[in-house]
Amino acid sequence: MIISGGMTTELLGVGVQRFVDAALGDLEPLRPLPMALLESLGVLLAEDVVAPGPVPAFDVAAVDGYAVRSNDTLGDAQWSDDPSKHAADVRLHVIGDLTAASWEPATVSAGASYTVTVGTPVPVGADAVVPGEATDGGLANVRIARTPQPGDGIRRRGSAVAAGAVLAPAGTRVTAATIALLASAGVESVLVSPPPRVLVAATGDELVDSSRPGFSGSVPGRVIDVDSPGLAAAAREAGAHAHRVGIVPDEDEALRLLVEDHAHRADLLVTTGGTGGGHTDVLRRLFGLDDVVHFETLPVEPRLVVGYGRVGPSRMPVLCLPGDPAGALLGFELVLRPMLRRLAGAPSVYRPAVRAALTSPVRSRADVREFCPARVHRSAEGGYRATPQAGGEAFLTGYATANALLAVPEAASDVPAGTELPALLLDGGPE
Repeated sequence: MIISGGMTTELLGVGVQRFVDAALGDLEPLRPLPMALLESLGVLLAEDVVAPGPVPAFDVAAVDGYAVRSNDTLGDAQWSDDPSKHAADVRLHVIGDLTAASWEPATVSAGASYTVTVGTPVPVGADAVVPGEATDGGLANVRIARTPQPGDGIRRRGSAVAAGAVLAPAGTRVTAATIALLASAGVESVLVSPPPRVLVAATGDELVDSSRPGFSGSVPGRVIDVDSPGLAAAAREAGAHAHRVGIVPDEDEALRLLVEDHAHRADLLVTTGGTGGGHTDVLRRLFGLDDVVHFETLPVEPRLVVGYGRVGPSRMPVLCLPGDPAGALLGFELVLRPMLRRLAGAPSVYRPAVRAALTSPVRSRADVREFCPARVHRSAEGGYRATPQAGGEAFLTGYATANALLAVPEAASDVPAGTELPALLLDGGPE
């Protein structure tokens, strides 16, 4: 069954829900701005887009053929293959040729016709278009093999889109199909909620960047920075403009410069590492001064120590996530992604969630709510089923193949197959 409202307390737990609600309550959607139609791909619309006029703008030919007055094609000889149509051996004079590029007014007089192509404005006086295959294809005169009904072969003005119709409601993520529809109605620009500008910085003297020249693999005393590329990619998938600042050493001055240099370049700063209470956790000590950032250990597994607040003269929002990659990615799903959606003006900030029955048992710590990677698919009997993926120390491996995160409640430890659990649906799920 689908859980109403997506992520709820049932899935998150009270502690996580309280922290997320507080962060979302501190944020406002970014101010909308106009954007050229093509440039709006992937962005959310900030207002309904209304058709400025009808589509098509006038009656046009729906087929290649001859524009005629249907009464001129009436006759007595029944030689059509379609007995439902009255057909006669009728010949009409061909006045000229018209195409979709024709702009001068044209009129069909009695006993006459025009050749037309798809999209050609229907000449005055014509009330039908006879397809070419229902004629002998004559150039000066044409023999009509099937008598049309009024309106045959014609797309009426406004038949595709009526003037004033809502083409795309506010909150729609613009796709290629959206752009094609809006372009067909003559829309040139749209008002959008701009993608949030996000800076991602990993903190820690031990970190190394595997993308830098000369990197030769892990060595003692050095840890590959997994968090900043993973979170930057996740933020981009969520529609943000995310930029990796790089690795910031565990030094007060380096962290202060991080805030000062980027305070006016971002709508949100995301840091990883330094959220614990150890003597090396400079970030928590610095940002925690004067309570500008509130840190909290959320009762979930993978372990999630997070901080949220505002820093610097511009009061830039900052979200501090743990350095452990599993905790950082879980923090993205539970906290960061809803924040990005709020900044982007999305109508719903949460991913959808369902209840899914386990295909195999899972084990969990009994004192925390554990989030386990899983593959969720629709059951032939109705509802959803969930197959657990690798978790624990192999969380990243399971997360890479998962399309959902199962929430195992605090009171459960050994959960048997067949048990229904809340499942947060990720991109690509359910099957």
